[in-house]
Amino acid sequence: MKYLKFSAAALAILPAAAFAQTTDEDIVVTASGFEQPRVETGQAITVIAEDRLNELQAVSITDALETVPGIAIATRGPVGSQTAVFLRAGNGSQTLVLVDGVRINDPSSPNAAFDFGAMLTGNIGRVEVLRGPNSIIWGSQAIGGVINVQSVAPTDALVVRIGAEYGYADSVRTNANLSGTSGMFEGSVGGAYYRTEGISALSGGTEKDGYENTSANGRLKVNLADNFALDFRGYYNRGIIEYDSPFGLGANALPISKNRQFIGYVGAQFDLADGRFQNRVFYARTDITRIGSDPVVFSFNNFDVEGTIDRFEYRGAFDLGDAATIVFGAEHERTYASTSFEGAAADVARNEVTSGFGQLILRPLTGLTLTGGVRHDDYSDYGGQTTFGGNAAYTLNAGDTVLRATYAEGFRAPTLSEGQPPFGNPDLRPETARNFDLGIEHRFLDGKAQVSATYFNRRSTDQITYSFVTFQSENIGRVKTEGVELGLALQPTEQLSIQANFTLTDAINRSAGANFGNRLELRPQHSGSFTLDWQTPWTVKLGATLLLTGDSFDNAANTVRLDSYALANVRAAWPVTEAIELYGRVENVLDTEYTVVNRYNTYGRNAHVGVRARF
Repeated sequence: MKYLKFSAAALAILPAAAFAQTTDEDIVVTASGFEQPRVETGQAITVIAEDRLNELQAVSITDALETVPGIAIATRGPVGSQTAVFLRAGNGSQTLVLVDGVRINDPSSPNAAFDFGAMLTGNIGRVEVLRGPNSIIWGSQAIGGVINVQSVAPTDALVVRIGAEYGYADSVRTNANLSGTSGMFEGSVGGAYYRTEGISALSGGTEKDGYENTSANGRLKVNLADNFALDFRGYYNRGIIEYDSPFGLGANALPISKNRQFIGYVGAQFDLADGRFQNRVFYARTDITRIGSDPVVFSFNNFDVEGTIDRFEYRGAFDLGDAATIVFGAEHERTYASTSFEGAAADVARNEVTSGFGQLILRPLTGLTLTGGVRHDDYSDYGGQTTFGGNAAYTLNAGDTVLRATYAEGFRAPTLSEGQPPFGNPDLRPETARNFDLGIEHRFLDGKAQVSATYFNRRSTDQITYSFVTFQSENIGRVKTEGVELGLALQPTEQLSIQANFTLTDAINRSAGANFGNRLELRPQHSGSFTLDWQTPWTVKLGATLLLTGDSFDNAANTVRLDSYALANVRAAWPVTEAIELYGRVENVLDTEYTVVNRYNTYGRNAHVGVRARF
């Protein structure tokens, strides 16, 4: 989009709350696995807080992720449809997704990519996005980056949150959450429900594809002593999605997929050496099932799939003093997948991996933080993988200006489908990537304005691609990706907040063959967003979002072009009392016709109204 290019001189994104005062947005966990000031890491991290999710009136996590730089989203149809998130143009399988710190990528899918279609906001309290590889801390799949979704955390006082919404396509959304502290117990529990008639997933259809989603969340911390606590977490999500299959009856097809996601976490936290030695040991379980049914026989939409991950982990962080911290850990993970299509006997595969990592954080000078680390993973089915990385952050004025530099490696191990018989290739190697970032953030006008710019460059090798020569997966993919994330955040008055970002991404296929030199499919070269929120003198809050997406291609051959588009959304909220708020929004207010994925349908102008309360 030519009209987007002017943005490259001025725009980047930072959370509006990252102004003068220290807030929760200034503390991150994805950099080291422990809470750490964002100013101490050289990695690019964006935090979306609960207030921001409410302000945007986001239904899906992807509604909020669209306003984060370096992210492209591909949704195949209405809410609930299969959705991929590409971080810095990495494949969807190269985005590691965590829910309350537990990985939820699907081991039973061909490439273990996470489907964001089922991830609605519900009772989500915070989303942390790390852009760029971080496999030292998180292991496989953290090539494009890491997205950590956190449910509503326990609060000091008893807090009740409830909400309800109705809108276009007979869409209904409700949620409730209770959190608080009583004696040694800190807890949060909630549930959410969503239903919509939807629209036809494929363009040109007359049959609507609806979606229903039920989710539940729970967290409990039991403080048995000042330095010892038990930690329990749980998340459940069940969705029923009607969709259209290009391999069935087209736009009026009738397949249905019933999807269930569950994570459970049981752990203990204890501090030693007067709090200088933090320890965490836990067991986590991820359980995903997908059951598909289709009236059309042999459409490959009749399936029964299950994937599980059992993970045992220890993490420690030891402060050697103000000048140094050591972070280290050991992990053991067992993965299982069972896949059956069209009633055939199930294909079963499993593997195990044992891992260890260490990271040293040095603070040799005031304002300077240096981080370096190494990780080794030993897989039962293909062997070992060693990963290195390091970063630096420097501020010479207590955080008003921050310089960042990062060298990071990432890898993705072959999935059970890719690497094990009967269809996999046991000779596969892991995908690997090397990335470096250079960035700067500057805050001025007494914290009322902030600008940032980040340059990134990543080279990926041994990417796993299906070969139509050998009819199995092969390590034949190579990609060069570089780009710039630029942006601006302004708060000229207490009542007015402006945020904007622009991302320029060149993701080029360097694999030998006919597609050498082509751009990766579904990765726009230019993208950006602009949001404005105004607290009017009449108590009503008004807001608007403009999403800009440049041209892209739908196929690796770059023969199917997807045109650029701009989407405008407007919203309003009225606090009836201090506890109760009415709100509403109009999405795609200009009724723009656009395509995200070729042949798949998108929403025209649509409106929603709701009420939420917090006591």
